[in-house]
This record gives sequence, structure tokens and C-alpha cells, in this order.
Amino acid sequence: MSRKITIVSATENEIDPLLNYLKIHAEHHSFQTYQLHGLLIDILYSGIGILHTSYSLMDYLSHRHPDGWIQAGIGGAFDLSLAIGDVFQIKSEMISGFGAEDKDGIIMDPFTLGWSNPDGFPFTGGLLVCPYETTTDLFMASGMTTFYAHGSADQIAQLKNQPNGQIENMEGAAFFYISLLKKIPFLSIRSISNLVETRDTTKWKMDLAITNLNDVLIDLFEAAHFNVDKLFRHATI
Repeated sequence: MSRKITIVSATENEIDPLLNYLKIHAEHHSFQTYQLHGLLIDILYSGIGILHTSYSLMDYLSHRHPDGWIQAGIGGAFDLSLAIGDVFQIKSEMISGFGAEDKDGIIMDPFTLGWSNPDGFPFTGGLLVCPYETTTDLFMASGMTTFYAHGSADQIAQLKNQPNGQIENMEGAAFFYISLLKKIPFLSIRSISNLVETRDTTKWKMDLAITNLNDVLIDLFEAAHFNVDKLFRHATI
């Protein structure tokens, strides 16, 4: 029986080069499913943001059961030491901006407020942590899922004074949360399209980020040793 893997992306644009590769090399193609080297590859567009992503993933799981899935997308570097264009494997995700605002403007998260146990499953130390050791050689980074892309100097400075992650995105926490609860082997890969600073889209390198992200994805499928079980080596879950 063929193994099944799903590529999850917020938008088609972020994985367009991978789609072109699959259209050329796949032995069979039916709607958004490709067969490549005996592997069935589903493509799932989750939409932008936590709400769209949560619904899309749960709706997909109501009728499909992948052996593993990969979230692939671009993000902003909140850690300014990360370089635009670099690609990272996301080791953990957190939700930023959810909780209660204190009198000084700091957002207190549900764990600080006592609403949730920071070590209650699926959380570990207040984070959603990927428990799978994979065969990728990418550098690791932490993700921070936000409700909007930050672009104000004042808001960015405020965010630096509360828990944060290295790469800002708007879907990661939903993907990690559902993957952990459903015990689906998963991997999250993001490339840096911009620095999280005062908004100036002329500095963004979307094409570079998308190219580098898809080079990594294509390399995974081209690797002679590609194997779902090796890609998602079980660690602790």
C-alpha cells in the first residue's frame, strides 16, 4: 500500500515551484493528489490565519488520513539575526497576543493567567513542541503564531518584552496543536521573507524565500533515501 504524505501551505503561491515539479515528475496526478516514486502526495491549502487553518485541517482529516504531513510556508524574522531567504525547521510554536492585557500593555498568556497548565498536553513548557526527529539538515528555529503581521515599531518593541518566537507566522500553532492532538507525524518548514520591523514591503524578498523553501521541499522528494518513516523519526509523543 502506498504511503501518504500531505503538504500543507497557507497559499498556493508559497509552494508553486513544488507544484510545477510534481506536475512534471509525478507518475499520476488527480486533482490535488500526486503519485511520485510510490508515494501519494496530497496538497492542502489551509488559508491564512488560525481560524482558516484549524477548519481546513480538521475538515481534511474527516476524510483523509496521511502517514505524515509537512507545513511549508514563509514567515518574518522576529529574531533579526536570521537572514532573509534562509530556511528553517520549526521546532516549536506559540500563540502570541492571546490572553489578557495588563495595565502596562503586556499581554499575559493563558499560562501566566492560570487558565491553562503549561505542561498539560499538548503543551510543553507553554510551547507546542514538535517531538519528531527528522532527516533534514536544516537549522532549527522557534515559531510565533500571531493574529496579524507586526509592522509598528511600538508594537514590535512591546512584543519583545513578552514571550515570543524567532519566526512570525499566522498558521503554525494551529498546525502543531492539531498534529499533536491527532498524533500525526509532522514537520514544519519556513523560509524568511522579511524582517519584523517597521513595515516596508520594498525590503521584502518574497521570491527568494519561496524559491529557497521549495528547493528544500523538492530535495526531500528527490532524495534517494526518502522514506516517510525516516522523515518523521519518532521521538517522544
